[in-house]
Amino acid sequence: MSGRTLRVRATRETKLIGMMDAPPDKSITIRALLLAAIAEATSTIERPLRSEDTNAVLAAVRKLGVRVDEGDGGSALRITGGKLKSPEDALDLRNSGTGLRLLTGICAAREGLTVTLTGDESLRRRPLDRVVEPLRQMGAEIEYLEREGCAPIQIQGRKLKGIRYELPIPSAQVKSALLLAGLSAEGRTEVVEHTATRDHTERMLPRFGVEVKEVEGKGTRAVAVEGPVKVRHTELAIPGDYSSAFLPLAMSLCLPGSNIRVGGLGLNPTRLATVPLLGRAGARWQIEMAGYLGHEPVGVVFSSHSTLSRIEVDADQVPSVIDELPLMALLATQAEDGGEIRGAGELRVKESDRLANTQAMLCAFGAHVEVEGDCLRIGGKQQFAATKVDAGGDHRIAMLALGCALLAGTESAEEEVATMNESEIAGWECADVSWPNLVEDMSPIVAGAVMEAM
Repeated sequence: MSGRTLRVRATRETKLIGMMDAPPDKSITIRALLLAAIAEATSTIERPLRSEDTNAVLAAVRKLGVRVDEGDGGSALRITGGKLKSPEDALDLRNSGTGLRLLTGICAAREGLTVTLTGDESLRRRPLDRVVEPLRQMGAEIEYLEREGCAPIQIQGRKLKGIRYELPIPSAQVKSALLLAGLSAEGRTEVVEHTATRDHTERMLPRFGVEVKEVEGKGTRAVAVEGPVKVRHTELAIPGDYSSAFLPLAMSLCLPGSNIRVGGLGLNPTRLATVPLLGRAGARWQIEMAGYLGHEPVGVVFSSHSTLSRIEVDADQVPSVIDELPLMALLATQAEDGGEIRGAGELRVKESDRLANTQAMLCAFGAHVEVEGDCLRIGGKQQFAATKVDAGGDHRIAMLALGCALLAGTESAEEEVATMNESEIAGWECADVSWPNLVEDMSPIVAGAVMEAM
């Protein structure tokens, strides 16, 4: 990625008006690529996200001997899966935590496969032991090559045995890694979660011919597969990404005069926890179901400027809104009584220390935000001022910076003439991790401001 800077010139008239489609979902795209890579025959994936993360996963499966044909300019991928082969060199997952953790599960269960998995500096700092430890309980042979608990790792594929595993920390990536390992393991692999996490893997597996058993218990949910099982080829399309679309949705809530429609959006219930949270705070938005893409519900979200009351997120709600938390903090700065996000320690082990970086970014634009332990305390009805910042290599922080820059136009609200307040976001290229065409996609619905990537 070449270094880029985003210049945002906003005014007191800045608002979001009109219609746009959400970019394809990153999490679902990665799962589809990996399942197609181990499926028999050829699968077709329509409308995959092509981003830094998904391209890294695609390069990795190619190195594993999987044939990938791109048609229609990459709008569809034909993936011929089957037996994976040991690559000649390490698989570099760049910044994709989902790709790294899910591939760890897949590769650990492929007998005879030898592979080294690594990533960029950020990914090599993220905890991998939460995946490796249960895989070792299944019989996996995984070695840390540099730092204990982090990539790079070397995997010697083995025949694994299914286990029952209770997640100590809510994680859809860990759950998915174990289920994918369980496809090649002997017997039942069951993952028990006490807090619901994204269920994209469970929804997608039946499309590839895999039976998934789900058991609801008292305060728990168990998901299981019986192995070994054949993974069959399929055709599927990728819905829009709610986590990415949350940027324009959030800004429409806090910029006066805004009224937008986001279509083609994935409406998986495990991704929509911000809806009731913000609904209780007075958010004016409406969701309309349009049908299904595969096993994923899709539809339209209508959102408009709202007078927000206090925004609070409790620790048990954090896993279900983890990607949206930086923007939730931004919304709290515009709420009547501010807000508080509690138990957000998991933000510290994302692509960056998002807890500290969320505070730093908001404060850079003039907001008052405090961090105490794993809690964010945010003052309400705050004024933002244009400034120069750095995204710090984290795509969610880059999106937060863009939201702050759009709000900085209101600094001139008392002036007779609407003036341009220019902010600069250095390191903007990191937005390509999840939304490469963010500026191009959002520009048509942004009025009273100019966004220009240099």
